Amino acid sequence: MKRIAFFLVSLVISLSCLAENGANIQFKTRVHDFGEINEDDKTATCVFTFTNVGNQPLIIHRAIASCGCTTPKFTPEPIVPGASGNIQVTYNTVGRPYAFNKTITVYCNDPQTPTVLLTIKGSVIPSAENPEQSYPKNMEGLRLNKTQLSILDAKIGSIRTETINVINTNSKPVRISFRKVPSYLRIVTSDAILRPKGTATITVSYLASQAKDYGRKEDSFYIVLNNNIKNCTNNKINVSAYITEDFSKLSPEQLQNAPAGIYSENRINFGKMAKKGRKVQYITLTNTGKSPLFIRKIVPEYQGLKVTPDRNVLQAGKTMRIKLDFNIGNFSGNIVQRVTIFTNDPKNSISRLFATAQVD
Repeated sequence: MKRIAFFLVSLVISLSCLAENGANIQFKTRVHDFGEINEDDKTATCVFTFTNVGNQPLIIHRAIASCGCTTPKFTPEPIVPGASGNIQVTYNTVGRPYAFNKTITVYCNDPQTPTVLLTIKGSVIPSAENPEQSYPKNMEGLRLNKTQLSILDAKIGSIRTETINVINTNSKPVRISFRKVPSYLRIVTSDAILRPKGTATITVSYLASQAKDYGRKEDSFYIVLNNNIKNCTNNKINVSAYITEDFSKLSPEQLQNAPAGIYSENRINFGKMAKKGRKVQYITLTNTGKSPLFIRKIVPEYQGLKVTPDRNVLQAGKTMRIKLDFNIGNFSGNIVQRVTIFTNDPKNSISRLFATAQVD
């Protein structure tokens, strides 16, 4: 019994030491409610304050908002132990009347909490100006505040939402429905039959896990008015999302036993090349972690750059080659082309390689 008690005490002490080792980010609050704000103000800004209560410098790597209407800013300099920093978040109210709820994902070097989710919410009082300014997009008298939805941080397993505000400027009621909706989008409207001068909110939910993809994905659907399918081709709503894996729910033990991908180099110089020339080079990828590394997806920005790994699963402690086949095409001068690789490495799930060349 004494041995068991001693073991439990030792385990608690070890876990406490582990938690204290490294940076440790703590926010005063993770939710800010603006309450009611005016669309005429154009923007609304708040500040989230945090403190590094760890024993190592805290570094904020990046902060990504759930949509383009929200802009986070932070100081990139390391925050020493005991010091405080802040993240300023600005919400664009123009063309976005009524309720909103947005998130900002903060990525840092805290080993216990590498990602933190911040939330802003509130309600925008519509501008007293005419509908053409608050709802600039016109679909047969149904005016919308936007037709482009951007979901920048669609983590697999999460549900991200965006809203479209609409007003009926017709003299008769309008029935709203939707067509050609992708299977991983859920779309509802607060009022399916909109009276003249009536307003409504269309809510679009993005189920990233059902999209079965990684990286940037472009989709669209159509708004149908009064069941008139033939005339809906111009009523197009575009949806763009950036899909990534969600590691925020991994335990410290899972993070410790996770895969870790190390590339031999991330900038590959192909040297001098002639127009329409072609060269092949190889780099290596080593899994220094404790579990298999899965290559989820490889996305070159240029079709003439083909990147092929020896295999898509790399066991712990193993190394493999990655082939880069660069067809320079008609480029000239100093060329830089990027390729993005998605893996299940929680610390470096999105890696970018750069192929460079000098074309005569």
